[in-house]
Amino acid sequence: MIPPPPEEVVPPPPVRLPDVVVPPRNPVRVPVVVPPAPQVLPPAPPQLLPAALELTPSTVGPGAGVTASGHGCDPRAPVDVAIGGVAAGKTVAGVDGAFEVPLVTGAVDVGRYQVTATCGRTLVAPLDVVLVSSIGAGTSTLTVILFILLLGGWYYGRRLVSQLPERRGE
Repeated sequence: MIPPPPEEVVPPPPVRLPDVVVPPRNPVRVPVVVPPAPQVLPPAPPQLLPAALELTPSTVGPGAGVTASGHGCDPRAPVDVAIGGVAAGKTVAGVDGAFEVPLVTGAVDVGRYQVTATCGRTLVAPLDVVLVSSIGAGTSTLTVILFILLLGGWYYGRRLVSQLPERRGE
């Protein structure tokens, strides 16, 4: 009998071992820098303007409308406006301390008044109530021209009349 052919023996594939890193004996230590956490700042308070009260217009006829506007009040404060101590309007200041309110001037006589706005502080502005009369500019100019012409006509007419008898005698 014939012996069977020897079987080929295939060696197993080499086993690959994982790379092992051996730390050096005196390692260099690198400090780790951790950035600081960002600071969260609270929102800035709204910029308040210096306190002031303005009237539009500041000179009116009796019963005319006036608008009071101001700034520098406490935010969201009630605003009481008075003309010469008599209540004339109410409103509420905004978050920036500003306000605007129409004023009632019907019972105000002719004169100069102090308008006060009270809103955590007191704001003051002058108001003039005046009588208004109107003469058209064209009418007054025409009157002056007519007066000068009449005066000139009277002067030259008198000179001409005064010289008439002298001319007749020649």
